[in-house]
Amino acid sequence: MEFSMNTKKRTVTWKNLMLMSMLFIASAAFSQTQAEMLKDEKKIDKCWKVYNKKSRSKGVEKLEKYMDDQVFNSNYAYNSIVEMKYKTYKSLMDIFGEDDAINVTVEGEESDSLSNAFQTEIMAIFKSNFVNVCRESTLRATSSYGDKYLSRLMIDFKPDTLVGEKAKSYFDEGKQFFVDDDYELADMNFKKAIGEVPTYYEAHLFIGYNFWLQEKYDSALVYFTAGKELQPNLLSIRLHVIDALIEQGLFYRAKKECLEALTVYPGYNVKSALNGILAKENKVLDQHRILRTFYPNDIADDDQSSLEGLPLWEDYRAAKEDVRKYCNDDGIIEENGEFEDRYLEVYSYRKMLEAHPNDLSSDLHFADKMREEGFLEPYVLVCLFHYDFFEQFKDYMSSEENRAKTIEFYEKYIIVSYNN
Repeated sequence: MEFSMNTKKRTVTWKNLMLMSMLFIASAAFSQTQAEMLKDEKKIDKCWKVYNKKSRSKGVEKLEKYMDDQVFNSNYAYNSIVEMKYKTYKSLMDIFGEDDAINVTVEGEESDSLSNAFQTEIMAIFKSNFVNVCRESTLRATSSYGDKYLSRLMIDFKPDTLVGEKAKSYFDEGKQFFVDDDYELADMNFKKAIGEVPTYYEAHLFIGYNFWLQEKYDSALVYFTAGKELQPNLLSIRLHVIDALIEQGLFYRAKKECLEALTVYPGYNVKSALNGILAKENKVLDQHRILRTFYPNDIADDDQSSLEGLPLWEDYRAAKEDVRKYCNDDGIIEENGEFEDRYLEVYSYRKMLEAHPNDLSSDLHFADKMREEGFLEPYVLVCLFHYDFFEQFKDYMSSEENRAKTIEFYEKYIIVSYNN
């Protein structure tokens, strides 16, 4: 079940959110005049009109054609294509992935196992196709929607796998009352579930939702915070805590929570939230994002282009071969006598920067400064984060020292005043 944090007091639509995200653009290559932004918005709105009123496939086709004709596409464009394709993906998952899904049958003695395998394969294809849309949207733009779905589909997990039948029964009954807007009985049953299993994460989450819909944000915060303490590695609950703090005007605490959330999954969904909070202080994130149209180095992909003809970036790509014998498929480099870096992505940047001490392009000057000052790891793994090297990021953040260093780095170099 998906839950939207919209309230009667303040309704935020998908379009409002995507328009807000257009303001969060880290590269000058994406900058647009107000007139260009309005023109872009109108073009994309027409695609949404076709999508909603004529057919989903034609709406997607129209938007893809529009995006193909642009040199650079806005976040609104990328967030829109992600949201359109998510709706399609979700519909397909509802058909093939639920208990009452369409059954695909084949003839033969092993028909059950073959049909299950076929259905699993179809679901995997749908998921892979959608994940690739999200990956591209976070490569070519600062798409908060792409990162939202990547973290939800690929990183988040279901924590309540061992709750007993009695607790589960209370929870299911509470959820039905919740759906029926009977907040009192829902709350009672969720609390009974927690009484049976004090670590029942989803029961804490739904009590938080229960209070949220009644606009009791302080009480919602209590249960969201308890959920975060139970599952600190789930990004979604951290975002709920941030929302609850913002609703109460507790912006300093919300900023602190955002910075901590960056050590869990540093996607543009978190960065957009942090940017909105910083506006209250007349500050903004300056991520020094580097624009590129190719995916990060992948030690397991032998078919990646050499980037020949790009003098700086071909050194970045060639770094794979330097560390290949020490590097696992996730890009984590084992201890060795040749290289000090532990992460393929960080080493690849270091090699490129050190190979060009006198001819770096201006967009790499900040990266070189961070190399000199000892902050290359948090810069590369957090500011330039991409889902493809999540396992390297995760390993780095497994250290409390590195988490603290990342927050220090953001506060010292990345959060700046408007007049800087």
